[in-house]
Amino acid sequence: MKSICMAIAKYLLVVLFMSYYVGGTAFTHTHYFPTYSITHSHPFLPGADGLPHHTHSSTAFNTIQELDDIMLEAAALCFALATAWVLLAVFIQQHKYITPVRLVRNINLRAPPFCIK
Repeated sequence: MKSICMAIAKYLLVVLFMSYYVGGTAFTHTHYFPTYSITHSHPFLPGADGLPHHTHSSTAFNTIQELDDIMLEAAALCFALATAWVLLAVFIQQHKYITPVRLVRNINLRAPPFCIK
């Protein structure tokens, strides 16, 4: 049962990634206003001139802004957590190796016999 769920999840994750990637790259468009412009992406049907002929309410634009902010904050949080994890892994790791100092000290350092005639 677990292997069937893993196989299904594997393909669903590929479909989810592809839809996110295509949705973010193929449907990017800009809404122009007198004092500012908003660029975002979602599936839409372009008009004859290729521009989006749909509108969003101010609530929809606020939702888009909130989602963008959440994604930026999540990316910064992930970066901070990854940095902290690497630093902790470097500085607070247990040394599982033994320095072979005793082996070097026990080597017989006596020279071979020397004969003077």
